[in-house]
Amino acid sequence: MIIVSVAAPGNGSGKTLAGRAVLSAFPGRLRAVKFTTVYRDGANCPRSTGPCACRELRGPFTVVRDDATLLTPDTDTARLAEAGALAVRWCLARPGAHAAAWDHLRATDLADAGAILTEGNTILSVLWPDRLIMVMSPAVPEERWKRDTWDLVVRAAHIIVNTHDAAAGAVDDLARRVARERAGREPIVADVSRPLASWDDGVLRDDLARVLAPADGSVVT
Repeated sequence: MIIVSVAAPGNGSGKTLAGRAVLSAFPGRLRAVKFTTVYRDGANCPRSTGPCACRELRGPFTVVRDDATLLTPDTDTARLAEAGALAVRWCLARPGAHAAAWDHLRATDLADAGAILTEGNTILSVLWPDRLIMVMSPAVPEERWKRDTWDLVVRAAHIIVNTHDAAAGAVDDLARRVARERAGREPIVADVSRPLASWDDGVLRDDLARVLAPADGSVVT
């Protein structure tokens, strides 16, 4: 199984937009799994205060397979499906339950998966993807960043500094800071709402095409 993961410092960074760009570049090639950490049996939903599948969590983890939920308009899972995911799942897990959730997914929904895209940070404590893409936006205040942000910055294969809805000066400042943390390795600076081939002249798209190339050596288009 080939795994491409998308992570971010916090909500609003452009994580789902980046996932959509990857899926749209390789339609029908990857399954998508969105991971959400839920606290206190869903009482503290990380997404909203309104009705949400998170509130149905009773136990260490739940895998949502219901299309009525997954394809609800204006949700992240619907956006991933619309972008060209072969199939979409939403995994809700309590803190500490991600290893068990991942083992369950590998044995069931992903048992015959050739390639998947994951969205979420916490799953990366138990998952080592073939390519980790970290999406960062200066529009998200640093006080809202997750504690694992800089660990994932160092670990990621690609860092995207998202220019969408961000001031140019703030983008430059963040790009310089990321480069310092990565010992001089420059991030990709791009608007993640645009097609993947336009990011850094297609560098990321070409890298993913190599990673996703079938075992027979044929070219992924």
